[in-house]
Amino acid sequence: MWLLMKNLILVCCFFLFSVALHAKETITIVRGNGNYFPLEYLENDKLTGIHIDLIQAVADELGLTVKFESLPWSRALLYFKLGKYDAMSHVSHTEERATFAHFLAGNITSSVKTYPIVLSRRKNEIAFDGNLTSLIGYKIAVGKDYRYGQPLDTASFLSKYEIPSPSQAVLTKLLNLERVDVIIGSRRNLLQVHSEHEINELYHVFKQPVASDNSYLVFSKVRNSLAIAEKFAVGINNYRSGQAYQLLLQNYKNREHSQNTQAKQ
Repeated sequence: MWLLMKNLILVCCFFLFSVALHAKETITIVRGNGNYFPLEYLENDKLTGIHIDLIQAVADELGLTVKFESLPWSRALLYFKLGKYDAMSHVSHTEERATFAHFLAGNITSSVKTYPIVLSRRKNEIAFDGNLTSLIGYKIAVGKDYRYGQPLDTASFLSKYEIPSPSQAVLTKLLNLERVDVIIGSRRNLLQVHSEHEINELYHVFKQPVASDNSYLVFSKVRNSLAIAEKFAVGINNYRSGQAYQLLLQNYKNREHSQNTQAKQ
């Protein structure tokens, strides 16, 4: 009887050890809750996009489970800074953020350019010529705690109106009501809430950008996540150099084309 009990205990211990050995480590990634097609956005209540698929593919390769959580941007950044999450997606580099986040070159997930957008009927009045000084005197809507890149971020001579949760719907509403003179984004952003016809009728997107920047997947210094950050950097570099990444980009390009075609109908 004792021998049987001993064998059962050994079997149970071996089973528990095997489960623990093969259990995937889970990392938590927080993000701003905006929709940034085709990078990060909700589709049928499911989080998707180039960033999301890229991160998931690399996590699968590393044998990791990823749990995403979406919060208002300022809160997401604060909670990440406090160490409540392992990583944060779609983050631009600043010296202040580098004090609590690991920014590795291999973890750049995309490069983004943003443009000034005005009401169509004011495009001659607000004649942006590529030089930010041409926007002096106009109220420009920007996201609170957002970083767009240079030269916009350090242009202290501009009148910037900070929006806590700058969804595309909120920004275009402010512009339509003329609470602001200029919003920052792209035609792609406008397509989140407007058809091609509406955009052509209502808005003018200038061709010269006001900022360009890299977007990173950053990892927490508070949680001592450098090792996993380095693994992701290698994994992202490897994935982006392969055919699977090109197919991923083509997939979202096809989705964008499909959306544009439907909007024109």
